[in-house]
Amino acid sequence: MVPGQAHDAPLLDRMVDRTTARVPGVDEVVGDKAFDADAIRSDLIDRNICPVIPNKSNRTDPWPFDAVAYRERNMVERLFAKLKQFRRVATRYEKLKATFLGLLHLALGFLRLRKSVIVNTP
Repeated sequence: MVPGQAHDAPLLDRMVDRTTARVPGVDEVVGDKAFDADAIRSDLIDRNICPVIPNKSNRTDPWPFDAVAYRERNMVERLFAKLKQFRRVATRYEKLKATFLGLLHLALGFLRLRKSVIVNTP
């Protein structure tokens, strides 16, 4: 965890290491324009991971990126926005990881039920 005012980019390397150790076959990393740095892109390419990061508007030599894959990022953003509607998840009252994980499962279950009720309504 980093403080709210700190940027997440310095932790990207460690996060990618941990994720690839747990989930083999990671082939893309999707990030927003804040992660548009040559060092980040080069590091991901060296790991055989395709960076799906849009270019900043002031970039003089733009990198190619998959705009279709980037559009799917909004599904994750919307899920986090829906999870934040649950106050206990948004403020993280639970101190223990196991308790917080259980609460996340409960909130995701509620979201899943809400989606199935909306979809199946005549």
